[in-house]
Amino acid sequence: MFIVKTVILWIIISTMINAYLMTLPIPVLRKRDYPANYLIRQNNRIDFQNNTECAAFSTAYLLRHFGMEAEGEALYKHFPSKTRAGNVYPKGIRTMLRKKGFKTNYYKGTISTLKYEVSKGTPVIVFIKVQKDRNYLHFVPVVGYDEEYIYLSESLKHLVNCEDEHKSYNRKIPINEFKKLWDVKRVDMILYSNTYITVDVIQN
Repeated sequence: MFIVKTVILWIIISTMINAYLMTLPIPVLRKRDYPANYLIRQNNRIDFQNNTECAAFSTAYLLRHFGMEAEGEALYKHFPSKTRAGNVYPKGIRTMLRKKGFKTNYYKGTISTLKYEVSKGTPVIVFIKVQKDRNYLHFVPVVGYDEEYIYLSESLKHLVNCEDEHKSYNRKIPINEFKKLWDVKRVDMILYSNTYITVDVIQN
C-alpha cells in the first residue's frame, strides 16, 4: 500500500511540475467538418537538425511559412525552456512564437481534431516519439493528411522517406503508425499523449 501511495504521489508531483514547465494541453473533443485530403502547398525549406534542436527547427519552419526567414540552429541558441540535456519543453515553442508576434494554443485531441487544424492552412507542431518502441520525444510540423497518411516536414534526416515536388513535406506515416508515435505514454507525462501546438497571427 505504501508503494502504491508513493507512486501516486510521484505521478501527482510530476504532473504539477510538468504543468509549470510545459503548460497543460487543453482537451479538444469537438467534431468539425474538414476535407478528406489536405496538403499545405506552400514552398518552404526543410532544414535538418544535428542534435536535439527539433523544437527550434519546427518553430523555424512555422516562421518561414509566415514569410519570416529563420534557421533552426540559430534560433536554438536563444531558445527558452531548455532542459540540461538540451531538449525543449512545449512551453519554449509557445514562448518563442509569442515573442515573434504569434498566438499559440496547446491542445490534446484526436486524429480528427488534428486534421481539422491542419486544414486551416497552417502547419501544426505535434509532440511524438521518434520511434514507437522508445521514449525519445520529438517535435515536428504536420503539413497534410489524407485517408491513409499523415504528412510531415521532418528535421531528422534518417526519418525522411519521401519527397514532395513542392517541398512542403519529406515524410509520410500511415495513420495507424502515427497514432503509436503520438501516444507518448510516459508515467511522468501522463497528460501529453496526442498533443499539438497550433499557431495564429495576432491581429492588431
